[in-house]
Amino acid sequence: MDVAAAKSNKRFVPYKQRNAQILRRYTNLDYVVNFKLRLNNYIELSNKWLTKFVLIWCSMSLLVGLYAIDDLALAIAAPLMTIFMYFAGMAMLMFIIGFQRVNPFNSPKSKIVDYAIMFFWCFGVFGFINFLIFGIFESSKFENSNFFFIVASVFPLGASLGAAKQWGKSTGEA
Repeated sequence: MDVAAAKSNKRFVPYKQRNAQILRRYTNLDYVVNFKLRLNNYIELSNKWLTKFVLIWCSMSLLVGLYAIDDLALAIAAPLMTIFMYFAGMAMLMFIIGFQRVNPFNSPKSKIVDYAIMFFWCFGVFGFINFLIFGIFESSKFENSNFFFIVASVFPLGASLGAAKQWGKSTGEA
């Protein structure tokens, strides 16, 4: 097939152009970019409301615990411990991701920190849902353990808040 015949044939694609099409097909990052843009709204919302939600959750749990739970120590200690674990989780995750930002072995072009932030944010939300479902639907031989799991279910959201604060630093908002 000569060059003129090849150009007139619509299905004929030169070798370099065909390789470029295949490479574009497998390296197209539109889905990842759209996922980051969709997740950005939820992360900003969590950055604004998670601490308020956890404080309200723990104060309501304290009131319910004082009224409905026989063990007064559990009714008081569980919400206070949950608040402490929430802020400790946030601080630890912010320290770890902040340390990875200044890591000399991490290249500036690498998106590993952004992916770690998305992973920990999703992990925190999943952990909250998992502990809450476990506390609501599982029965245990230990007395008041379901109350503890329901109250403490919000502590994984500390990791989500730490990731959301680091996300704000990576996008230049905070």
